Amino acid sequence: MSTSKGVRKKGKSNWKKVLYESQDFPDNYIPPTFLKDLRKNVNLRYYSLRESLIYSGLLTQEINCIIIFLQVFNLLQSSEQSSSNYICISIAIITLLLYLTLLLSSESDDVIGQLKTGIIFIISGFTVSPILKTLTETISTDTIYTMVTLMMIIHLIFFDYGVKVAIVSPSLSINSAIFAGVCLASRLTSSYQAFALLTFATDIFVLSTVIRSKLRKNISIQVNYILTCLLTTISLILMVNLCSPIFTIIYVISLIMVNLILPYGFWSLQSYKENIYGPWDEAVIQIND
Repeated sequence: MSTSKGVRKKGKSNWKKVLYESQDFPDNYIPPTFLKDLRKNVNLRYYSLRESLIYSGLLTQEINCIIIFLQVFNLLQSSEQSSSNYICISIAIITLLLYLTLLLSSESDDVIGQLKTGIIFIISGFTVSPILKTLTETISTDTIYTMVTLMMIIHLIFFDYGVKVAIVSPSLSINSAIFAGVCLASRLTSSYQAFALLTFATDIFVLSTVIRSKLRKNISIQVNYILTCLLTTISLILMVNLCSPIFTIIYVISLIMVNLILPYGFWSLQSYKENIYGPWDEAVIQIND
């Protein structure tokens, strides 16, 4: 006698949630208690509008860092020798200030190690700058700019914004930004300019990132407001002086989207979140200590 789909066969035994046991039930049998373990939105965090606005500032900061870096490259590329020397000196001063700030924020045991790392970087960077400058000289400028755009997009996607998700990869984010700096360094006229640009890439994508992260953790998340305003002001000043008005307008519109419209949309759509958990999920082995 055939049994209909999901219907209990004749028998008085109770159904058991086991795999390797012959029971008087079809394989696709669904017990009445199947949905009793249904859970919704377990450990789901809802962000307030204020938090959404604050965390959007982290993305804005990184976008501003990219814009500032690209504008410094434009300054080095288009400036005369005397002006280029002033830019290189300014980068050296910025590097010194950032490095001193990092040393002051480090543990006492890490200061010597940080100093050694800085000295090694300066010496090795200055030594290999002529080589790094020639690595991509044979590649066309259009290809270089395309590669830089792609690397900066990768940098933004995989950057650590303080959210624990699988896509975050600080090493990939930093390496892509530094590689973009190496690509742009090949478009400069001298090894000194290439070294200055690579040093500034390290300043803005490594040192400043570490310092900003420590400020957020050790002081307050509200420090993002100050950092975001400061970096936005610098990037806008550089864009107004070096770019056409249309690019500046597009950039301002993009900042409004990132800092106001997108956070509000994210906050308002949170009510539609619905994650369900139940007996159909994969089994999780729990080991008791």
